[in-house]
Amino acid sequence: MLIEKMHGAANTKIAKFILGLITVSFLVGGMSGYLFNTNDTYTAKVNGETISQQTFMERYNQEFETRATQEGESFLTQSDSPAFVNALRQGLIERLVDQELLRQYAQELKLNVSDEMIKRAIVSDPNFQSNGKFDNGLYQQILAQNRLNSDTYASILRGALTLEQMQKGIADSEFMVPVQVKENAQVFFQKRVARLATLPLSEAMAKQTVSEDEVKNYYEANQKTFVQPEQVKVQYLQVSADDVAKGIQVSDVEIAQYYQDNKAQFISQRLAHIQFSNEQAAQSAYQALQNGASFAELAKAHSLDKISGENGGELGWINANELPKTFEDTAITLPVGKYSEPVNVDGNFHIILVQERKEKPLDEVKTQIADLVRKSLLENRFYSIEKNVREKAFEDSKSLETAAQAAGVRVQQSDYFSRKNIPAELNFPNVISAMFDSDIANGGTNSEPLNVGEQHFVVVRVLDHKAEGVKSLDEAKAEIESFLKREKAEKALIATATRLVDELPAHPNKLPEGITFSSSQTFSFVESQDPILTNGVFSIEKPKQEKTVYKVVRNSKGDVIVAVLEKVEEGTLNEQELAQFGAQLNQARQFELRTQLLQALRDKAQFEINEAFIKQEDEN
Repeated sequence: MLIEKMHGAANTKIAKFILGLITVSFLVGGMSGYLFNTNDTYTAKVNGETISQQTFMERYNQEFETRATQEGESFLTQSDSPAFVNALRQGLIERLVDQELLRQYAQELKLNVSDEMIKRAIVSDPNFQSNGKFDNGLYQQILAQNRLNSDTYASILRGALTLEQMQKGIADSEFMVPVQVKENAQVFFQKRVARLATLPLSEAMAKQTVSEDEVKNYYEANQKTFVQPEQVKVQYLQVSADDVAKGIQVSDVEIAQYYQDNKAQFISQRLAHIQFSNEQAAQSAYQALQNGASFAELAKAHSLDKISGENGGELGWINANELPKTFEDTAITLPVGKYSEPVNVDGNFHIILVQERKEKPLDEVKTQIADLVRKSLLENRFYSIEKNVREKAFEDSKSLETAAQAAGVRVQQSDYFSRKNIPAELNFPNVISAMFDSDIANGGTNSEPLNVGEQHFVVVRVLDHKAEGVKSLDEAKAEIESFLKREKAEKALIATATRLVDELPAHPNKLPEGITFSSSQTFSFVESQDPILTNGVFSIEKPKQEKTVYKVVRNSKGDVIVAVLEKVEEGTLNEQELAQFGAQLNQARQFELRTQLLQALRDKAQFEINEAFIKQEDEN
């Protein structure tokens, strides 16, 4: 493997591979058992075993960095919210408790992984193989890159394999025979053909009347249910990169200047190298080169990078920013055909040879440079605007107008809303926290710019804050009227539909005016557009001897429907489809069993959570 050439892609792949193993190993034992020996205070105690705060923070930081890398700005903006961070911490400690319970259960079952099993797993792992065979050099390089030694990795792998044993035991304990799979498939893939006569709820509600006394009596009997949630009314402004980008133009002069100042970005080099683990070996090889030795032969014989070594150290054509900076900075200073003295790159020593060099002309990269310059100008202008807005929002705390003028945007105003119906442009964890939970929640001051995305911020000002309380009769009146009208309408529709179900078998063509059956429709669980209606159709008893069956069902809108079931087509799958469906059923069942196992372990476990530590603000 070319460690440095894979600086981006390979490191990412390897990091995910190692992280995957570490994550698995946590299910049977925390990393603290492998990497740390600490007596710090506890995060949780599970059946007398302690999960330390250092273990928690190591895992928390690891997960935080992984999610930040994968989700980018959207995750980082949410991490400003204490509520979001506390939810992350709470979720993590729940998983760590589960993992400790499984580790203890594995011990109770006396599950064991031998040293020979670990060795066999390492040797057979394709991540450590070159040309289909185990490569010890590659193995050591991967471990070194991830700051692991062989003993540590073996411990991680032992935990992962122990979990695998447990999971295999769960899988082997639960399976479905072919007849069961077939029966489930017949139901799941069954199709039912029905016609529907719909009695719309909205039309029936419009015909209902409700008296003042009915409204008052219902309110008095159910007053406690009319809770008015906490609400705010706000003004806000938002600034995004799109707003700022409209006024940015890039000139030919700026493009030419960037090209001159950054020529190294537009140079490709064909490079070779010889990699050594220590400076002494590198100096010895360098002296051999000085004495006329072949670069290619030395690479084949001595380079730690076995893949490039077999090709005389060849790395191929390299563009800017594909290798570590120290490596590239050295290569760009060498004349074509010359090699470097040994150079330290991330702890390994390299002799670098420049074989060829190409420089892209300005015309070829002009569009690329224009985009780079535009991006740079946008970043500078955006953060300048953000700085000005921050200052103006602080200086003029009684209004957002001055801050809006500094940004070239207008102030917007909302109506009252609760946490359950937040406007989309304000629906971000850090903004929600500012409006409802921070010092600005009581009004009278502006927030600072709150980042809600890449080059996108919001400044908010609370105009009014209503605490949670019980609605008055006047506030609840419209809600009560709607409820009572719906109740009356449903009762009337169900009575009509029930009467039709009783009468239609004898008089199938006798329908009241305004009610008609639709054309035939096909229903299945696989393609369910309305689960409530689909479940209702599937609850109808199968017709016997071609007898028509009627039933009252509902849809997701609340309409009352008279359904007539015409035909039932059993689901049929070929052998391959049945096998796939059976695998999915088994997987679902195994997941259910694992959940049941964890619940059983929790039910009989004694554990204590350090809530004060879990609920503190993020220490990242």
